Amino acid sequence: MIYHPKSVLIFLVILLSFKFSLDIYSQSDPTSAVKIINVSDLKLILEDEKGNATLINVWATWCAPCREEFPDLVKLSNDYKSEIRIIGISADEVKDLDEKVIPFLKNKNAQFENYLIKVVEPEDFINLLDPDWSGAIPATFIYDKNGKQAEVLIGKQSYEEFENAIKRVID
Repeated sequence: MIYHPKSVLIFLVILLSFKFSLDIYSQSDPTSAVKIINVSDLKLILEDEKGNATLINVWATWCAPCREEFPDLVKLSNDYKSEIRIIGISADEVKDLDEKVIPFLKNKNAQFENYLIKVVEPEDFINLLDPDWSGAIPATFIYDKNGKQAEVLIGKQSYEEFENAIKRVID
Protein backbone atom coordinates (compact mmCIF):
# COMPACT_ATOMS: atom_id res chain seq x y z
CA MET A 1 0.00 0.00 0.00
CA ILE A 2 1.36 3.42 -0.96
CA TYR A 3 0.62 6.42 1.23
CA HIS A 4 0.43 9.89 -0.16
CA PRO A 5 2.83 12.25 1.71
CA LYS A 6 0.01 14.73 2.29
CA SER A 7 -2.20 12.08 3.97
CA VAL A 8 0.73 11.00 6.18
CA LEU A 9 1.25 14.62 7.19
CA ILE A 10 -2.45 15.06 7.99
CA PHE A 11 -2.39 11.86 10.05
CA LEU A 12 0.64 13.10 12.02
CA VAL A 13 -1.00 16.48 12.68
CA ILE A 14 -4.15 14.76 13.93
CA LEU A 15 -2.13 12.39 16.09
CA LEU A 16 -0.07 15.22 17.59
CA SER A 17 -3.20 17.30 18.18
CA PHE A 18 -4.79 14.39 20.03
CA LYS A 19 -1.66 13.92 22.15
CA PHE A 20 -1.51 17.66 22.89
CA SER A 21 -5.18 17.77 23.91
CA LEU A 22 -4.62 14.83 26.27
CA ASP A 23 -1.74 16.70 27.91
CA ILE A 24 -3.88 19.79 28.39
CA TYR A 25 -6.71 17.71 29.83
CA SER A 26 -4.42 15.98 32.32
CA GLN A 27 -3.24 19.37 33.59
CA SER A 28 -6.81 20.46 34.30
CA ASP A 29 -6.82 18.11 37.27
CA PRO A 30 -5.44 20.24 40.15
CA THR A 31 -3.64 17.27 41.64
CA SER A 32 -1.59 16.70 38.51
CA ALA A 33 -0.69 20.36 38.04
CA VAL A 34 1.51 20.78 41.09
CA LYS A 35 3.81 23.68 40.28
CA ILE A 36 7.28 23.94 41.78
CA ILE A 37 7.65 27.40 43.29
CA ASN A 38 10.32 29.37 45.10
CA VAL A 39 10.03 32.00 47.82
CA SER A 40 9.55 34.82 45.26
CA ASP A 41 6.67 32.90 43.65
CA LEU A 42 5.06 32.38 47.05
CA LYS A 43 5.37 36.08 47.80
CA LEU A 44 3.48 36.85 44.56
CA ILE A 45 0.78 34.31 45.49
CA LEU A 46 0.36 35.98 48.89
CA GLU A 47 0.18 39.45 47.34
CA ASP A 48 -2.35 38.22 44.78
CA GLU A 49 -4.68 37.05 47.51
CA LYS A 50 -5.79 40.46 48.77
CA GLY A 51 -9.57 40.54 48.49
CA ASN A 52 -9.89 36.83 49.31
CA ALA A 53 -9.58 34.92 52.56
CA THR A 54 -6.81 32.36 52.13
CA LEU A 55 -5.62 29.28 54.00
CA ILE A 56 -2.09 28.05 53.31
CA ASN A 57 -1.13 24.65 54.67
CA VAL A 58 2.51 23.54 54.64
CA TRP A 59 2.78 19.76 54.59
CA ALA A 60 4.89 16.84 53.37
CA THR A 61 4.27 13.22 52.45
CA TRP A 62 6.92 12.09 54.99
CA CYS A 63 5.10 13.93 57.84
CA ALA A 64 2.63 11.61 59.62
CA PRO A 65 0.55 14.42 61.24
CA CYS A 66 0.36 16.14 57.82
CA ARG A 67 -0.99 12.98 56.21
CA GLU A 68 -3.47 12.52 59.08
CA GLU A 69 -4.97 16.03 58.83
CA PHE A 70 -5.03 16.12 55.01
CA PRO A 71 -8.50 14.53 54.63
CA ASP A 72 -9.88 17.35 56.80
CA LEU A 73 -8.31 19.93 54.47
CA VAL A 74 -9.89 18.18 51.49
CA LYS A 75 -13.30 18.24 53.21
CA LEU A 76 -12.78 21.87 54.18
CA SER A 77 -11.94 22.81 50.60
CA ASN A 78 -15.15 21.16 49.43
CA ASP A 79 -17.30 22.73 52.16
CA TYR A 80 -15.87 26.27 51.91
CA LYS A 81 -14.64 26.53 48.31
CA SER A 82 -16.70 29.64 47.60
CA GLU A 83 -15.59 31.41 50.78
CA ILE A 84 -11.85 30.79 51.14
CA ARG A 85 -9.00 29.86 48.85
CA ILE A 86 -7.11 26.83 50.14
CA ILE A 87 -3.51 26.31 49.05
CA GLY A 88 -1.28 23.40 49.96
CA ILE A 89 2.48 23.80 49.91
CA SER A 90 4.45 20.58 49.97
CA ALA A 91 7.83 20.65 51.70
CA ASP A 92 8.87 17.42 49.96
CA GLU A 93 12.00 17.21 47.85
CA VAL A 94 11.55 18.17 44.19
CA LYS A 95 12.68 14.66 43.19
CA ASP A 96 9.63 13.25 45.06
CA LEU A 97 7.03 15.23 43.11
CA ASP A 98 6.03 12.54 40.61
CA GLU A 99 6.53 9.46 42.78
CA LYS A 100 5.16 10.66 46.13
CA VAL A 101 3.44 14.07 46.09
CA ILE A 102 1.15 13.71 43.08
CA PRO A 103 0.08 10.12 43.93
CA PHE A 104 -0.69 11.26 47.51
CA LEU A 105 -2.81 14.18 46.27
CA LYS A 106 -4.66 11.94 43.81
CA ASN A 107 -5.27 9.34 46.52
CA LYS A 108 -6.76 12.02 48.80
CA ASN A 109 -8.73 13.55 45.90
CA ALA A 110 -7.29 16.99 46.68
CA GLN A 111 -9.02 19.44 44.35
CA PHE A 112 -7.46 22.60 45.79
CA GLU A 113 -4.25 24.29 44.63
CA ASN A 114 -1.02 22.59 45.58
CA TYR A 115 2.55 23.67 45.09
CA LEU A 116 5.92 22.22 45.97
CA ILE A 117 8.31 24.74 47.51
CA LYS A 118 11.92 24.66 46.40
CA VAL A 119 13.92 26.68 48.88
CA VAL A 120 17.55 27.67 48.78
CA GLU A 121 17.43 29.31 52.20
CA PRO A 122 14.72 27.89 54.51
CA GLU A 123 14.77 31.01 56.69
CA ASP A 124 13.46 33.08 53.76
CA PHE A 125 10.48 30.75 53.39
CA ILE A 126 9.82 30.68 57.14
CA ASN A 127 10.10 34.45 57.53
CA LEU A 128 7.77 35.09 54.60
CA LEU A 129 4.98 33.08 56.20
CA ASP A 130 5.69 34.02 59.83
CA PRO A 131 8.97 35.12 61.44
CA ASP A 132 7.87 33.45 64.69
CA TRP A 133 7.28 30.08 63.00
CA SER A 134 9.89 27.44 63.85
CA GLY A 135 9.42 25.67 60.52
CA ALA A 136 7.61 22.71 62.13
CA ILE A 137 4.92 21.08 59.99
CA PRO A 138 2.06 20.75 59.51
CA ALA A 139 1.60 24.49 59.70
CA THR A 140 -1.41 26.46 58.57
CA PHE A 141 -1.53 30.19 57.93
CA ILE A 142 -4.88 31.91 57.46
CA TYR A 143 -5.18 35.35 55.90
CA ASP A 144 -8.20 37.64 55.97
CA LYS A 145 -9.62 39.38 52.89
CA ASN A 146 -7.15 42.25 53.32
CA GLY A 147 -4.18 39.88 53.10
CA LYS A 148 -3.42 40.23 56.82
CA GLN A 149 -2.39 37.07 58.62
CA ALA A 150 -5.19 36.29 61.06
CA GLU A 151 -4.38 32.79 62.34
CA VAL A 152 -1.37 30.50 62.66
CA LEU A 153 -2.03 26.86 63.47
CA ILE A 154 1.01 24.71 64.19
CA GLY A 155 0.73 20.94 64.40
CA LYS A 156 -2.06 18.60 63.43
CA GLN A 157 -5.50 20.19 63.44
CA SER A 158 -8.97 18.69 63.39
CA TYR A 159 -11.69 19.67 60.95
CA GLU A 160 -13.40 21.64 63.73
CA GLU A 161 -10.21 23.58 64.54
CA PHE A 162 -9.72 24.47 60.87
CA GLU A 163 -13.38 25.39 60.51
CA ASN A 164 -13.39 27.64 63.61
CA ALA A 165 -10.29 29.46 62.37
CA ILE A 166 -11.81 29.94 58.92
CA LYS A 167 -15.10 31.23 60.31
CA ARG A 168 -13.23 33.94 62.20
CA VAL A 169 -11.92 35.38 58.92
CA ILE A 170 -14.95 34.89 56.65
CA ASP A 171 -17.69 36.06 59.02
